[in-house]
Order: sequence, then structure tokens, then C-alpha cells
Amino acid sequence: MFQLYLLLRLKNFGRIVIELGIFRIVFLTILTVAAIMILFLAENRFVIPVVCVLLLASYHNYRKDKEFLHTLTSHLPVFLIKEYTLITLPFVGMEMIKGRFTEAIGLWLFATLLPFLKEIKLEHKPIRLPFLYKGSYEYIRMFRQSFWIYALLLLFSIAGTVHGNIKIDKVCVVLWGLIQASGYLQPMDTGYLLHFKNFKTLCRFQSKSIAWNVFITSIPFGLALIASTYDQDEILFFLSYYIATLIYAIGISMLRHIIPSPLLLFIVQLSILMPFYLGSLFGPFLLIPGMALTTLLSCQTRKHLKRLL
Repeated sequence: MFQLYLLLRLKNFGRIVIELGIFRIVFLTILTVAAIMILFLAENRFVIPVVCVLLLASYHNYRKDKEFLHTLTSHLPVFLIKEYTLITLPFVGMEMIKGRFTEAIGLWLFATLLPFLKEIKLEHKPIRLPFLYKGSYEYIRMFRQSFWIYALLLLFSIAGTVHGNIKIDKVCVVLWGLIQASGYLQPMDTGYLLHFKNFKTLCRFQSKSIAWNVFITSIPFGLALIASTYDQDEILFFLSYYIATLIYAIGISMLRHIIPSPLLLFIVQLSILMPFYLGSLFGPFLLIPGMALTTLLSCQTRKHLKRLL
């Protein structure tokens, strides 16, 4: 039965990977490898146990599948002990490699006792984002899911400004542009389209919402970038980034109506739209063909949505 549960977990993980997209997966992979290296190289012997305890306790406290697991087994604590033991294996392995067998045994005991601890319930309210464009549910959903990535990129950008390394600022800006546009890779619900009077209204709303959201979330990166050198070239780079991100995001928002398959949509935008986006950051003349391509996609989208709008 436990093997069946692990199989269900793997399938659920696969769905999450598809929803996150390639950009976030690559970023999370790099971040995970960096975190493992930091934990392993940390000189303080309490770092690994504390991180393991906090992660495992949070997972146990906030999981919502306990009622479902009751239908699979009548011995839920034993079931959970097996799962928590598997989760602690990487941390126990690092402790054993370092020769800290006492901490390794302590982590194993914590995983054994955790299923018998009572759940701690905390009341929390959803984070409101009044500074984002009202009604832009795709961008709001993306920002809520990627807020911690946004915070990290902004932190790295500020660190680059402090140390005078403008390349870090530019990398963070480009990555945030890619993440913003990825929020429109999800297909739009047909029922949502019924809120718009016609295609022109839809285009106006999409353009205004994307222009505002990209501007308001990119301003901190722009200030950090300009503060690095106070050079006119960096102001032009930020302006190119802003216009390129608008064209890229609007292009994806139109292309998704033409290509309903998420996988095919990702491949097409990766091979066509993204090269224009990345190229126009350093060659502003590419903004013109990029804008023309987005206009062409808008015309094609209008034909596909003619029955609805």
C-alpha cells in the first residue's frame, strides 16, 4: 500500500512540474543544489538538524491528505513514519558523512515521533495585491506563486548594485521578464472571455493590465540597475527590457488562444517569441519585427475567437 502511495505522489509531482514550467523548474533545481551545498558546507553542526526539523514539521502540520490516507491504511502513524523517514534520509546521510551519528539518530527519532504530535492550527488571510491591475487574475496568480522568486531576484539585484556588478542586475531583470511572461502560458478559461464585449475590449484590457503590472514590479529592478552606474545606456537597456517584456507577454497571451496544447504552446513560444525577446534586450531594432509578429498573432487570435467575441 505504501508503494501505491509513493506512485500517487510521483504522479502528483509530475503534474506540478508541468504547471510550473521549464523556467521555474530550472531555477528551483539550481536553488536546491545551492541549498544542499550550503547545508553540507555549513560549519555549525546545528544547521542541518534545524533545517530538517523545520521542513518536516511544517510539512506534517500543513498537509491536507490525512483523511485520504485513513482510507488506505488503518495504521496511519506507521504509514507516516515510513514517509518521514524517507524525507529525512538526505539530511541523515549528510550528518553521517560528517561523522555526526548522534544528530543522525536524533533526526530519525524525530521522524518516528512526529506522526504522534498534534496539529498546530494557525489562522491566515490571503495576501492582497492592491498594486497590481485589478482583474488580471493570470498575473496575480503568477506573482503569488513566484513571489519568493521575485524577492530573491530583487535581493540579488540589490547585492549586485552594492558590489558594482551590473551583470547580476541584468541577469535578474531578464529572468524576471521571463517569469512574468510565463504567467500567460496557461490557457484562458472560455467562461472568462464572456466578460468582454468584443475582441477589442479584450486586447485593451490585456495590454493595459500587462503594461501596468510589468511596470510596477520592474521598477525596483530598474532603480537598482540605474543606481549601479548612473549611465544612460542602462536607462536605455531598461526601456528596451520593458517594451520587449510587453511584446513578449502580449504575444504569449494571444498565442495561447491559437494553440490550446500547453506543451505545444511552450515549444512554439520558446522557438519564436523568446528569441525576439532576448535579442531585443541587446538589439533594440528587433523590437520592430517583434511588435509586427505580435500584431499578426492578434489578428489570428481575433479569427479564432470570432464565435465567442
